[in-house]
Amino acid sequence: MLPKERVKATIRLEKTDKVPVAPQVTDHSAKVLGVPLGDAFNDPEIACQAILKCYEVYPGVDMSFGGALGYVYLAPFPDGHSAWFFHWDLPKPGEDKVPQMLEYEIISGEQYDLLMEKGLLYFIRPDHPDLNQFFQMMMKMAQAMKPALERAEELGLFTYAQSLINIPTDLLANFRGLNGYLMDFYDRPEKIKQVCDWLVDDLIDIGINLAKQFAQANNDDSKTILLGANRASASYISPKMFEEFAWEYFYKEVMAIIEAGFTPVIHLDGNWTPMAKYFREFPKGKCLFHLDDQNDIFEWKKILGDHSALMGNVPASLLAYGTPEQVEEHCRKLIEVVGEGGGFILANACVVPYNAKIENIQAMIRASEKYGVY
Repeated sequence: MLPKERVKATIRLEKTDKVPVAPQVTDHSAKVLGVPLGDAFNDPEIACQAILKCYEVYPGVDMSFGGALGYVYLAPFPDGHSAWFFHWDLPKPGEDKVPQMLEYEIISGEQYDLLMEKGLLYFIRPDHPDLNQFFQMMMKMAQAMKPALERAEELGLFTYAQSLINIPTDLLANFRGLNGYLMDFYDRPEKIKQVCDWLVDDLIDIGINLAKQFAQANNDDSKTILLGANRASASYISPKMFEEFAWEYFYKEVMAIIEAGFTPVIHLDGNWTPMAKYFREFPKGKCLFHLDDQNDIFEWKKILGDHSALMGNVPASLLAYGTPEQVEEHCRKLIEVVGEGGGFILANACVVPYNAKIENIQAMIRASEKYGVY
C-alpha cells in the first residue's frame, strides 16, 4: 500500500498491511539539517532543505513533514500561534532556540462585549508582524517549498493538516490568560458561552476555506483539517465543565469538518482521557485523534478503539533523552496493545522535540516495521 492509502484506511478502521508511522518533525528538522532553528524558521528555502534532509534520514514514514516553520506565527489568523495577537519570543536567524509564548492578559473580563462589538483585529498587538513581511514570506514559501511538496507526493505521503481550527475556549484562554480564563467560568459563565457562540462559525468558515485553497493549490487529496484543543481538557477544567462550556462547540466544529468532506485530525494536548467517552458521538471511522502523553492511550483504546483511529503517543522526553532500545520497547507496547485490530498510527506525542535524538526517531520507524505488520 502507498503511505497515503495506508493512513486513510487506518482512519476508516480498515485492516492495512502494517501500522503507519508518522513522526512530526517540525522544529526538529533544523537539527537534522545541522542549522540553527532560527535559520529554518525564517527562511523557507532552508526549511525546504531541512524537510528534504528528513526524508533522507527518516525513510519509511507515512505522513509528510510539513513546511516553512515561521509562516504560521506571522499569519493574521485566529490561532494561539499568531504573533498578531499573542506575545511570542521567536527565533531570529542564527539563533538556536524554540518559539516561546509569553502569556499575558490581552483582554479583561469586562472587555468581552468590546471583543464581540469590534472583532478580533481590534486587539492585535501594536508590535504585530508586518503584513508585507507576511505576504513576502507566503510568496517565497510557495516557491521555495515546491521540492519538498513534490518529494512528499513522489513518496505518496499523507498530509497531517491542510488547515487549522481551534475550539473557541482555547482562543479565549489565550486572550484572557490562564488565570483570567479559569476565573471566568465562575465569574462570567454566561459571557463565555456568548463569546463562544459568536466565535465558532467564523472559526469554522476560515479553517474550511483555507483547507480547500491548500488542497486545490497543491493538488493534495489528503483532505485534512487539524482541530487543536488543550485548555478544555481535564488538565484545566472538569468533565462537567467541558460538557457545559466546550462540548457543543467541539461537536459543531468536528461535524462541520466532516460535512465539508474533510477528516478532522483532532490534536489533543493535556489530559482528555476523562472526556474520551463524549467522542463516540462522532460518526464512526471519520476522525483521527492525535494524543499527547498526558493521555492514557491504553484507556483510549478501551473506550474509543472500535470507533475512531488513534495516533501517538511516544513521549518527547523519551525521544530526547531515552535510548533507541527504550524507544523501540515503548513503541512495541503501543503497537501490540493500541494497534491490535488496526486503527492506530504510531507517532510522537504532540510533536517531535527539537532536541530529539535522530537514532531515536529511526528506532520508532524501525519498530513499526518490526512489530507493526498485520
